Amino acid sequence: MTSTVQHLIDVAAQSAVDAGRLIRQRFGGPVEASTKQAAHDVVTGADLAAEALIRAALRGAAAHSTVVGEEGGRQDGAGNGADDPVWLVDPIDGTYNFVRGIPFFCVSIGLRIGGRTVGGCVYDPLREELFTAADGCAWLNGARLPVRTSAPSAPPLVLCDIPNAGGPPAATETDLLAALLTAAADVRRLGSSALALAYVAAGRADLAANADVYDWDTAAGRALVTATGGGYLSHPDPLPTSRRGSFVAWAPAYATLGRAVGEALHHDRFEETV
Repeated sequence: MTSTVQHLIDVAAQSAVDAGRLIRQRFGGPVEASTKQAAHDVVTGADLAAEALIRAALRGAAAHSTVVGEEGGRQDGAGNGADDPVWLVDPIDGTYNFVRGIPFFCVSIGLRIGGRTVGGCVYDPLREELFTAADGCAWLNGARLPVRTSAPSAPPLVLCDIPNAGGPPAATETDLLAALLTAAADVRRLGSSALALAYVAAGRADLAANADVYDWDTAAGRALVTATGGGYLSHPDPLPTSRRGSFVAWAPAYATLGRAVGEALHHDRFEETV
């Protein structure tokens, strides 16, 4: 029997694929983008259209759902009970990549019930890769992602958008980046926290971190990482939707490094900049 969470994630996944089709059609063509809070923080017509499509699908499947979207904000459901579904929606995570014609962005939809992150989906419309998590299990295009249990065999690969964009980096940021470069095989700046988290879950990377994120950026990826045995920390927890916070996620073999990065991200200097 299909669980309630699995059914809701199935609906979300289909809406992500449908939104991804719309986004893919617009990628590479003329894009009108308006700046939000920073030069790299932009919104396009594709963001707005994709979020509207996703909202309609989620509310159609469960009218009592609350939908919190990057572009449209919070819209409470009919019941708004403590155990009603709460969706965290980023229609294009990596919009600046999308605008510049860089093929690295995704649709991200996280599901929280009773204050717990219970599932989510991340869809890369260009690679047509659909990552889903529900009931403590994760899949990539329908194939089960295994729990990662192997010991570290090499320095880790880290996906990290630190230092933050938009201004001179603080000493804490450059110190953390230097420490990561020393400990890691490579540190890569990709511009999509949701895809970075999906890649940790799939074994393509070992750690992902960012100090400039909202709840909708990471809710789905958090479910993916924890379903494959990994760890996740954010400051605060859950992440806000009215101001930025920080997160780190790691494969099981890199828990010590992950927790150390989490402590560094919680430093007062980061709290001032996010």
